[in-house]
Amino acid sequence: MAEYVAKRSGRAFGYRLGSAVVGAASFGLIAAPLLPLPYLTAAIALAFLYGFFFLGGAGYRILIALARRDARAQAPVSWTGGAAASALAAAAAGAMLALAGADGGLLLAAYAVGANVSYVFAKLGCLEAGCCAAARPLPLLGGRDLRAAELAATLAVLALAGAALAAGLPAVAALAGVGGHLVVRIVSRSARDRRPRGVLTLSGTGQELIPLLVVLGVATGLALQGAGPAVID
Repeated sequence: MAEYVAKRSGRAFGYRLGSAVVGAASFGLIAAPLLPLPYLTAAIALAFLYGFFFLGGAGYRILIALARRDARAQAPVSWTGGAAASALAAAAAGAMLALAGADGGLLLAAYAVGANVSYVFAKLGCLEAGCCAAARPLPLLGGRDLRAAELAATLAVLALAGAALAAGLPAVAALAGVGGHLVVRIVSRSARDRRPRGVLTLSGTGQELIPLLVVLGVATGLALQGAGPAVID
């Protein structure tokens, strides 16, 4: 029994590590054409940049506990923090690229795909760890496991975003990807009785919702304006 639990814990950790690594790689591979560098070099650089914000945000509680030298503080790794930090960085970068005449929509589309890919791996980790189940049944889920429903919905969102990217509509891909992820997170929080509170504080919950809305707003503006050139001069 102990060996089985250890294996499941190991798999859960692997999925959660993959959440950061594969999400960052997806972001880098999609956004690489934005930089006037060899494709692989640009992809690696952008993947590390995504990882910096995502992992920094995910570990913000740990950083606060260390800064306060509070060994008793509960400091779990936070999806909310990672999503909030990376969303704010993506929104700012996408807006600045658009102002510079480059295709900010492509960067936001890369973020949308990266965030959803990360979420797929995070939910696989939740299934292995046995955490993040629904606290109460939701008629919307029809009795299905919340985590499995989140996985299915996220894969559908990725399919929509991928189709928009393939059609040459990066801003629309960003809208589909970020908007879909936002809906998934709101439904998930409702089912787990984790409604947003104190979203503007470090100790609250749901801090990622406002940053995701900001990304959605920037993506909407870019979709209405149309795409610019694909590379930074």
